[in-house]
Amino acid sequence: MTGDFNIRDSDWDPNYPHHSAHTKDLLTLAESLGLDLSPPINPGLTRFADNPRDMNSVIDLAFINPNNSGFRQYSLYPELRRPLDHVPLIIEVSINETNIDNSFWSISKDSEKEKNFIKAITDNSLALNTSNITSKENLETIVQRLASTFNEAWYSQAKKKCITKHSKEWWNHACTESLNRYRNTGDIEHWREFKSNTQVAKREFFDNKIHKITSSNKRPWNLMNWVKKKNLPTIESILHEGQSCNTLPDLWHALYLSYNSAENRPINASFLNETPQADQILWPPFSKQEFKDAIAKCSSSLTPGLDHISWRHLKSLITNDRYLLKIVQIANACIDLEFWPSHFKSSNTVVIPKPNKNNYNSPKSFRPIVLLNTMGKLIEKVISNRLQFHLSANGFLDSHQSRGIWQ
Repeated sequence: MTGDFNIRDSDWDPNYPHHSAHTKDLLTLAESLGLDLSPPINPGLTRFADNPRDMNSVIDLAFINPNNSGFRQYSLYPELRRPLDHVPLIIEVSINETNIDNSFWSISKDSEKEKNFIKAITDNSLALNTSNITSKENLETIVQRLASTFNEAWYSQAKKKCITKHSKEWWNHACTESLNRYRNTGDIEHWREFKSNTQVAKREFFDNKIHKITSSNKRPWNLMNWVKKKNLPTIESILHEGQSCNTLPDLWHALYLSYNSAENRPINASFLNETPQADQILWPPFSKQEFKDAIAKCSSSLTPGLDHISWRHLKSLITNDRYLLKIVQIANACIDLEFWPSHFKSSNTVVIPKPNKNNYNSPKSFRPIVLLNTMGKLIEKVISNRLQFHLSANGFLDSHQSRGIWQ
C-alpha cells in the first residue's frame, strides 16, 4: 500500500518535530491489512513544495507485507521527479526467467499423416505377444512397449506448430497453399484466390461447428456462449493460506492442497459391517463386444492424454479385430494379476479458470482437468459398466440413485 497520505509526522520525517493526530489511525488500518510501514533504502524527502515559503516534506509512504520476500524494500528516485512535486517510489521485483513454450505437435484430422499414424500403431502393436501374460512385470513391459509404439508413431507423423496471435482454427491447407502462391508471385489474381479460400474455410468451419452443437450435442444454448466475445478473466496473484504463490512449484502445491484436502484423513469404515455379505461370484473374461459398447458413447472430440490417442483414433484402431483382441487380453491380465500398469496412471493436468468468478486469486477459482491415457480409460469404462450392471441386477443400488449410473 503506497501513496501520498498527506500526513506529516516525526516518525518518518526527521525535519518535522511533531506527531499527527491521524498517524495512529493510519498505522492501525495498515496493521489490519497485515502491512507494516517500510522505510526506503535511501531515506529522503518525497515532496518538494512549489511555493518557496513551504517546507519540503516526507508524506509519500509505503506499507509492505513483512512476509513477502519479493516486496520488502523500495527506493526513492529524486532524479526522476522532473517537473513533478513528488519523488517516485520504486520497488524492484525479481522475476525468474521462464521460457514459455508456445509450440505443440499436431496431426491434421482426416489427413494422410493421420492415416499413416493409425497404420503405424496397428502394425507395430500386432507384433506384441499378449496371449500369455503371466506376471506383473510382463504386463508392465508389454504396456510400456505399447506406449512407445504410440509415441514413435505420433512424432513420426506429427508436425510442430507455434501458437501466435494470428493462429486461426478455421485455417486449412488450401489457405496455406494460396497464400504461399501469392507471396511468390504478387499477382492480384492469386490474392483474390487466397481471399476466396479463407472465406470458404471460415464458412465450412463455422457451419460444422453450428451443426455439431445443434445436432450432435443437442444443446443449442451453447451457441450463445460460443458466438459472444470471450472476456479474459482478471488474473491476480494467487493466494494460499495468506501467502502469494509466485513460483510454479508454489502454485502446484497450493492447487494440490486445495483439491486433496481429504488425503490421509482417517475414515471410519465400521458402517460397512452392517452391510450383509453376498456370495462371491466369478469374474468372467472380458469380451470384445463389451469394449465396442463402451467406446461407442465416447465423444470423439475430447482431448487425449499423454499418449496422443483420442477416442476417434481408438475407435478406428479397434475396427481391426486383432488389435481389439490385444486390448481385451491386456484388460483380462490386469484383473487376473490385480495390477494396473504405470502407463495407465500417467496423466497430464490442465488448469482452466472457472467462469464468472469475481476474482481469480484463489486456487478454488480454477478447475484442474486430468487427462489420462485413452486405452486405460477404455478399460476403466468396461470395468465400470460391468460393476454397475452387477450392482443393479442384484439390488445393491438404491432405487432413487440415478446420478453416475449408466442409463
